[in-house]
Amino acid sequence: MRVLVGDDEVGEVTSGTFSPTRKLGIGLALLDTAAGLADGAEVEVDVRGRRSKMRVVKPPFVKPQVR
Repeated sequence: MRVLVGDDEVGEVTSGTFSPTRKLGIGLALLDTAAGLADGAEVEVDVRGRRSKMRVVKPPFVKPQVR
């Protein structure tokens, strides 16, 4: 799936799934460094012809807990 900022394609989703811990969808994408997207930037992903708003977040998606 294409990652877009406005009408510009800035990346491609490589995988995605539902996170039972976060209770929302998560995905991994390859983003063009020339786009200058920072952590927290809002992008859109073309999901089967519909644009969905997403946020750029560096992994890990869940804070690790050490006991």
